[in-house]
Amino acid sequence: MQLMFVGALGTALAAKFLLESNAEPTTEEIDLVSIFEGKELISSADPFYGGKVTAMFGGVLLDLRRVQPAPTGIDLDLAVLMGGVSLVVPDGWKVKASDNLRIIAGGFTDATKPTADDDVPVLNVRGVVAMGGFAATTKPPVEPVT
Repeated sequence: MQLMFVGALGTALAAKFLLESNAEPTTEEIDLVSIFEGKELISSADPFYGGKVTAMFGGVLLDLRRVQPAPTGIDLDLAVLMGGVSLVVPDGWKVKASDNLRIIAGGFTDATKPTADDDVPVLNVRGVVAMGGFAATTKPPVEPVT
């Protein structure tokens, strides 16, 4: 177990120096990286296609309540290792964890308000959450000051 932790820590250290974020409030397809830190993005992209979120030993708050979803839907790829991702979506959106979302010794919580309407924006989530967590909600745990 210690060897696995040391390996994960080494991987995260290498990734800290090799990976860079490409995620601004108006970025249509994000690449958000948080390693050994916390990151927050309040997106207002029009349209918003999704992208990638990487969190290793860190956390991400991704607020999508101001975006205009792409007509094709939104796809979000997660890579979470001993970290967490909180996703905030508008009321009525559907967050779908695909069969390609692997949870390993971690958790996924969907606290969005379900709707029976089929004509609502759909956010598809896939990727890996290992020893960490992913939560989707319509209200952030803490309202950011803007």
